[in-house]
Amino acid sequence: MRRLFALLLLFGLASAQSALSLRFGYGEALGLTFGAGVENHLRENLSGRLLLELAPAAPGLFASGELLFKPDLGRYDPTLRGLLPYLGGGLGGVLAFQGPSTLGVGFTGGLEALLDPTTGFFLEGSYVYGFGDWPKTWRLAFGANFR
Repeated sequence: MRRLFALLLLFGLASAQSALSLRFGYGEALGLTFGAGVENHLRENLSGRLLLELAPAAPGLFASGELLFKPDLGRYDPTLRGLLPYLGGGLGGVLAFQGPSTLGVGFTGGLEALLDPTTGFFLEGSYVYGFGDWPKTWRLAFGANFR
């Protein structure tokens, strides 16, 4: 029953997504990371994102769920069309296979540049402020979004 529920959840998430991102990153406790994420356009300037990255140095996974304010600057100045700065946050953490895990409030800021309406490249930075005595961690990431 649990496997069926997890499978339905994954299919629902995959069908609801409006962008798939492939990401590379580096973080303080993570080392080099590689992962994927899904992003859904919720409102005019609001997006929700879920991501999961493999972190071999931890060893573990970096997971995050975020709500992002992501306006298209081309609406305000036509020369800036295709630039999408974003700022947001949510819950994030490192799920370590060995050593300390982290769960906390995550803050993210970045910039996405669209090459065409379906492809964009991004550069972002994130900070996870761990709850209680859990460690705090930062990371930088870059990658591509495919809509």
